[in-house]
Amino acid sequence: MAKKGIWKFISYLLVLLVVVAVIGFLAHFTDGFKGDVRTFYVTVNGKDVMTSAGGYEISETEPLEVGVKYTFGFLSGETKGYSVKVMPNKVEGKNFDFTVNGETYSFFAEKDLAAGFDVEKGEKTFTITPKGGTVTDVLKSIYAGKAVSDCEPYVYEDMFTLIVTSAGGESVVKLDFNITGVVQDVTFDKGVMVF
Repeated sequence: MAKKGIWKFISYLLVLLVVVAVIGFLAHFTDGFKGDVRTFYVTVNGKDVMTSAGGYEISETEPLEVGVKYTFGFLSGETKGYSVKVMPNKVEGKNFDFTVNGETYSFFAEKDLAAGFDVEKGEKTFTITPKGGTVTDVLKSIYAGKAVSDCEPYVYEDMFTLIVTSAGGESVVKLDFNITGVVQDVTFDKGVMVF
């Protein structure tokens, strides 16, 4: 009789563990119960991003590496694909005008800035690297061979949005990021350095 009670307890415990696992799965893949179950998401720096995230910094020497995942991809073993696009992150009050060969353009009116970045796509991951160390360099890459005005005074936090779209176009993940420039030189003021 005691053995029967132990097995009953173990079976209840297993059912409870399954329920907890299902709740955990749903919490993770619904972004904390904020939406539907996400079938497409990305991983950046070891963290899953279901819908959007920001604060990333990339440079010519430190590209952003993004893993692309399908929630139920392990069942079919198929890689479904994805697309990548870069756009201005439209933060209120941060739009600015710049000139290209004397003609005025609005930063927020830019449709796709991907030409200013190198995107190396793999089957399940990709990296994105800016073409140059500044926003002006990125715009010069887009408008190749043309004179672009200096845009550095207008830089703001999370200036760009990387849009990763699933193969069918039904799911989108947005990653906001900045470009960090390369340090050109270091100047020391008067003082004493102790080693």
